[in-house]
Amino acid sequence: MKALRKENKKYIWAACLCFMIIGLVIFMGIWQPLHDPEISRLENSTVDLQGIDFDTGKPIILKGEWEFFWQKLLVTDHLKDQEPDALVQVPSYWTQLEQDGQALPNEGYASYRIRLVNCPPEADVLVVVPNLPSAYRIFLNGQPVSGSGTVLKNPENTEVFPSYIEMNTLPLRSSECELVIEVSSHVYPGLCLTPILIDRSTYEQAAERDIIFSSLLLGIAIVFIIFYAMDRMLKPKSGYSVTILLVMILFLLKSFYRGPIFSAFCFWSPIPYDYMLFPFHAAGVAAWGILLCANPKPSGVPRSKKRIVCVNLLVLGAYAIAVGIGLAFHITWWWALVDILLAPILFVGMVKPILQDEHAPSPYFFPYYLGCLCVYAGCLLGDMALGGLFPFDDSFAFQIGLVCLTIAIKYVDGKRLNAIQNEALKVAEMRAELQQAQTNLALHQIQPHFLYNALLAIKVLCRKDPEKAEKAVYDFSTYLRGNMDSIESTEPILFEEELQNIRAYLNIEQMRFGERLHVILDIRCRNFMVPPLTVQPLVENAVRHGICKKIEGGTVSLCSYQKDGFVWIEILDDGVGFDVEQLQSSSFGGVGIKNLRYRLETLLKAKLEIQSEVGKGTKQVIQIPEQEAQLFDEDDDR
Repeated sequence: MKALRKENKKYIWAACLCFMIIGLVIFMGIWQPLHDPEISRLENSTVDLQGIDFDTGKPIILKGEWEFFWQKLLVTDHLKDQEPDALVQVPSYWTQLEQDGQALPNEGYASYRIRLVNCPPEADVLVVVPNLPSAYRIFLNGQPVSGSGTVLKNPENTEVFPSYIEMNTLPLRSSECELVIEVSSHVYPGLCLTPILIDRSTYEQAAERDIIFSSLLLGIAIVFIIFYAMDRMLKPKSGYSVTILLVMILFLLKSFYRGPIFSAFCFWSPIPYDYMLFPFHAAGVAAWGILLCANPKPSGVPRSKKRIVCVNLLVLGAYAIAVGIGLAFHITWWWALVDILLAPILFVGMVKPILQDEHAPSPYFFPYYLGCLCVYAGCLLGDMALGGLFPFDDSFAFQIGLVCLTIAIKYVDGKRLNAIQNEALKVAEMRAELQQAQTNLALHQIQPHFLYNALLAIKVLCRKDPEKAEKAVYDFSTYLRGNMDSIESTEPILFEEELQNIRAYLNIEQMRFGERLHVILDIRCRNFMVPPLTVQPLVENAVRHGICKKIEGGTVSLCSYQKDGFVWIEILDDGVGFDVEQLQSSSFGGVGIKNLRYRLETLLKAKLEIQSEVGKGTKQVIQIPEQEAQLFDEDDDR
């Protein structure tokens, strides 16, 4: 176990490095707004733009206190000199506020207002609220600038879109301006995402870059997924996982709601944008649940059903807890909280089994493991940036992680298929070697001294007893023909065919040894299959090494029968016997016995057991499962 843990230190280091990078990015995101005055300048619903040069392209994050007006559209209804109902933090849900002792409902409309002071002259800027799941309009000094969706006092008729339907330059022509955002919501109440003040040309360049790069990343992921799906369809038995394909598709759906493709999709979809966000978030959670359940163990050992159920319950529990915390504490970045709660589940689900697994790790697991860490890091950082937790662009983090995961999966599948092909080549080579070994075995059975002795015995019989000589020639030809035919045979044959060769061999040996060799054949089952030249070599061993070495000779018995779901073949002799440990020696014939055992196991899942005692004899038993022996009725025409 110590060596195994040492071998798997790279998994722990990779996980630690991933979480260290995430922690560093989060720390920088918290530290930078506190030390960079050009990022966050909103205090007491006032933004001081003194010394700001918008030509540098740096955005002004309008995160902080805004004046809040409930159930009022300040500009649309021409409401002047209105006192705010409260000062609220943006981003936030207005459900955290109370009116007459009751929390404000999800559905409704309101206005948010701040003041811009010390504005640079003739600056052309934009106010953007990326991916806000509410309808809104933006006004500068009472003039409409941009908006998205349809802001109405009746929430049921409110239409929400993910992108702008209009966008005009915001001219800062006075040193002090009033910025108002009117919002109408029915699912995500209020300014739950952070508005940004940015130079128009910078935003347009960034938007164009985002479209190109986002489309490129999504295109790469889609191509990988399509090729994976095609491989799964065309090669269903090659080990391509349906669950992994489903995980990649779900992660792809999750990545859509951040890019321009999702905006186009929502434009044509009959389902409102704010309602569509739920299934996309759910797709991400489902992907993590399936990923952790389908995640292969380092050694390739299957997961237990109990563990799969526990993992799914933990993932669903994390999602429920995140939603509950978001509702209870009005947290606008509850979807990022899901990722944070998934971190220990991911760590325990992927790292802990590596330390506890008693089997050797698969060499293909580490790239897959890195891909999962990349997609998690991209998911967490992207969701936190989308929630306004730190001022970094979230357009590509998750998509880059998704591409890393798809590349890792494709790499692992390529290596795995390459290993399968190499294994197939080894199997083919082994089959060729087995065929050659079988040929050598068959030729080896026809010993030169046996041929000489048999021919001399036949010669003698030709003079003394021509009728016996004729029968001996027939048995000898049968024996030779059977052995020659077995050389070319690779599939199991009828036991009756093997038995015919055995009878021919025993007849020849009885002709040579006369009364020294007695044969007993007790064939109670013959309607089954055996590999060629498996029983005959055992009978020959019983005669050659058992009976022939005994001066007074002995008896060889061959018995076959069915019992307890097996076909049994027993070869017994009362010869000189031997020490079974000698079977390990090639000079004693151990190689031949090893080959017989291999062929029986490979072709019929059968076993060969040999018991022997010096001076008492030998017992050789073949045990073949009935389903592998291919039993048939005696009356069948074969």
